[in-house]
Amino acid sequence: MGKWGCALAALALAAGLAEARQPPPLTLAEIDSWLQPDAVASDRYGESTFSSDSTQGLFDAEQAQFQRLLSPQVEAASGTPLPSAATAATSRLGLPGPSSLGGGTGFGIALTGADIISGRDSVMRASTDAGDLLGKSPLALGVSTQQRNPVVTDSRVRDERIGSAGASGSYWVPARIDLDTTLSKFDSRTLEQIAVIKGPYSALYGPGFEFVDVELIGSPRFEGGFQAHGRSLVDFKSNGEQWYGRQDVWGGDDLWGFRIGYGHGTGNDYRAGNGDLMPSSYKSRDVNLALGGDLTTNSSVELHYMRLDQTDVELAGQAFDIDVLKTDGYDLQYVLRDQRAFDLLLLEGWYNRTQLYGSAQRPGKRAQFPYYDQIMFTGQTDVDSISTGYRSAVTWGDADDTHLTAGTDLRYIQQQLNEVTTGTEDINFWIDANSPIPRSHSSNPGVFVQLSTPVAEQAAVTVGGRADWVSTNVTADPAALAAVGTAPAPLQLSAEEILGSGDFDQDDALGAGFVTLTGQVADGWQLAGSVGYAERAPNLTERYAVEPFMFVLQNGLNTVTGDPLLDKERRIQFDLRLARSGDYWRGQITGFHAWIRDYITFENMMTNANQTNLKFVNTDLATLIGCEGFVEMDLTDWLTPFATLDYVQGDDRTRNGSFATQQSNPLSGQPSTQSPGLARGFYSGVAGEAREPLPSILPLQSRIGARIGPHHSQQPWGVEIYARVADNQQRVAASLLESPTPGFTVWDARAYWGPREGVLLTAGVENFTDKTYREHLDFRSADGFQVLRPGVTFYFGGELNY
Repeated sequence: MGKWGCALAALALAAGLAEARQPPPLTLAEIDSWLQPDAVASDRYGESTFSSDSTQGLFDAEQAQFQRLLSPQVEAASGTPLPSAATAATSRLGLPGPSSLGGGTGFGIALTGADIISGRDSVMRASTDAGDLLGKSPLALGVSTQQRNPVVTDSRVRDERIGSAGASGSYWVPARIDLDTTLSKFDSRTLEQIAVIKGPYSALYGPGFEFVDVELIGSPRFEGGFQAHGRSLVDFKSNGEQWYGRQDVWGGDDLWGFRIGYGHGTGNDYRAGNGDLMPSSYKSRDVNLALGGDLTTNSSVELHYMRLDQTDVELAGQAFDIDVLKTDGYDLQYVLRDQRAFDLLLLEGWYNRTQLYGSAQRPGKRAQFPYYDQIMFTGQTDVDSISTGYRSAVTWGDADDTHLTAGTDLRYIQQQLNEVTTGTEDINFWIDANSPIPRSHSSNPGVFVQLSTPVAEQAAVTVGGRADWVSTNVTADPAALAAVGTAPAPLQLSAEEILGSGDFDQDDALGAGFVTLTGQVADGWQLAGSVGYAERAPNLTERYAVEPFMFVLQNGLNTVTGDPLLDKERRIQFDLRLARSGDYWRGQITGFHAWIRDYITFENMMTNANQTNLKFVNTDLATLIGCEGFVEMDLTDWLTPFATLDYVQGDDRTRNGSFATQQSNPLSGQPSTQSPGLARGFYSGVAGEAREPLPSILPLQSRIGARIGPHHSQQPWGVEIYARVADNQQRVAASLLESPTPGFTVWDARAYWGPREGVLLTAGVENFTDKTYREHLDFRSADGFQVLRPGVTFYFGGELNY
């Protein structure tokens, strides 16, 4: 079904549907004047429009990030930052005008193939965190999500978990991969935009296979002296009685500016379509500050600070709930422009820290997992995670011409996780036993270079590469690791015996390189091809986890064990993209194929009726193949149907491996060992094929709908209605006890209206047919409990700018 869907999408795009008269283009000034009543739109945006002749989509998205710094943001009376070139070309300020899926910009097509999602889109879609915005936006092709809680969303790029994310230059990682996420740190209402790069097609963001760059709204500038402005907004969702309010204030003059905001959200348990209550309550509060100043006409400094406090966050289907989460993030940036030796110097440093405390004693958690009461289980977890580093980059040239960026960076991560539990099972009992990720660190210095240059009148090439050194080691007191794991104190084994190795000090040399060619092959047609190679070192969880309960697969009740001797992953990937931007219809189809050597996956070491113990292992070869696409047509001046498509097929082509891992046994004192010649997972008793689908791969998905609204109006309004269709997922990792998931169709409707200048009203209904369904990633237990998605949910909101 998935392959046929990709083929049909490609045929539809190539068919060249007959074009008709182009509707009048929608200007940024017309929309934004309603939210910013004092704006002088012509000063801010000139005559910018979204027409089919726009070529901004040919520019490199992340190079534009550097190039934006060449000209300080100067604002008119409104106090809203000028959009960057990439933002202006793709965001529509979040209001779904007649061409919001692409218009003349090729749906955010850039040399890297990045999708750009505007933070303004969060208002109409009533999104919570940044991951929720990606999941709800049709612009985020190839991005899937698992919502653990309304304010905690785990996002996947082409079904690869986002292990890290950039935020206005800083670098973020989850504190605990099964509870919080990188993107759940960011309130979507504080974002300028999110750029998603779906392949190893950038050298600027560190080593990795895909990149998510979160740009926070920066400090403003004003012409004509000091000004101050504000924004007040409120949202309510009926299912779970979820309230969200936000107050932002910003001001400054032509030399400096500030922006400060506070957001507060609360929610209760929601009901699924069948009426079942899902534990999902939360309390979330965040503070954001941006302070910037122009030191000279050619230099500026910008400070970002954010604070996130979350309490009483229930996570259905996870081992623990979050009692308290505290995150502090700092980012300081200095920019020097227009020098004889270079056009731009960027220096930035960051420091982020997350502290998390969780437990498994809430009534909602015990109701999900009767097994906890059967074994008299109690548990607490605490995590301390720090990410700090710097980036130094020099750019020569202009973004719309040849430009070269080179520099160095450093990413340093320190993590410590304690999981202290008590319980009894059969003859085994344990009291206050710790199953930790010991205090450990990862140090990653790197160098990078990236060049973009036109090669013809309407074509450009980008090449880049980087080299990195990643060093990881355990820094915990050896005495604290001498007796760990869930066993009676006299029988506990050491971390070395459980992991199977005491060689904790590991070093990896990484390399990456890519080339992308983009050009206009005919009037209104763009063709882009990319090929890249990159390497990724194992993270601290994959190397050093000592049997904590982490429900990382849909069957849940998993423990995970790391391996200090894991090899680095090595990926070769290519993408081919064809896009059409015409007067009457627009579309894009992208196909990709990736080969990953030493892909890090799981081995099933032991399974009983209630629990599966997993081990991180390398498989020799895994592949990812798939496609993404969209098409939209302007049937009239007020009606634009659209459709999107996402499909990924992942395969473990060497599932049997060359050995089986025997789990450590505290009763016999046997350490974990590898048995050469046995198929992977032999000791679990669960058979698997020599070639097997990778776990946690979502099925073919599509959105089919329409946007309704005039192109020009004295009172802007719009309506969007669409069906999200997910196919059955029968391709499952049987050796890991993954189970199939039936398909579903969910209908959503959203609307906005600007009744007067500075006022925006939004409303919508999600799942208005009250469908009972679950996503493929959602937890389902052997005793019948399953996590279901919310039933019908009405929401209403309002925003006042002044």
